[in-house]
Amino acid sequence: MNGPDTADETSFYFDYELQVDATRDAVAKLAREVLQYEWADYLRASPPAGAHAWHALDSGRPWGRVTPAAWERGRDSGYDLHFEHYPTPRALQRGQFRLELHLEDGVHGDADFSGDSPYAALRERLVAALDELRDEHDDLPAGKFGTGRTLWRVDSRFLAGDTVAYYEALREALSAHDPFVDAVAAVLDDELPDADPFERD
Repeated sequence: MNGPDTADETSFYFDYELQVDATRDAVAKLAREVLQYEWADYLRASPPAGAHAWHALDSGRPWGRVTPAAWERGRDSGYDLHFEHYPTPRALQRGQFRLELHLEDGVHGDADFSGDSPYAALRERLVAALDELRDEHDDLPAGKFGTGRTLWRVDSRFLAGDTVAYYEALREALSAHDPFVDAVAAVLDDELPDADPFERD
């Protein structure tokens, strides 16, 4: 039987849904208008721990790239190696942070990882070096190797809705991966050919 209690309860749930939707919208706006732009400035003001200089790229997008200066040799040879993170409304709403290490084509866009392509060969060498590094150090972040362009992925949590907590999660994740920088740089120095692999005779 419908009575005053049922009407009050319906009104309560309706108001609750409106408040939840408004909160979601506000967090989504915060991610698009603040988080996606300010993470790069935060890193410049408070760089990751360690001796490496970092470049922040793609500010203002639902993804961001961060690459150490030590990997510029790869870019000079057509390989784009960088850490990628995702300052999205969903990440901010849920307090979920993801950092991935990517190997991409720095010249044409999509990289070919099939067969004996230069990307497949470099990817194999990089994964082997990182796997060896993980065997030698027990204080590295818990993550896992990926497929294709994603060499490595690690997930963590931060205080949902807090942009500064997101920035700190990014800074701490990069700091924790500092040993990866030297390991990747060593592979680039040792394994990249002197000639541009994309140059045609």
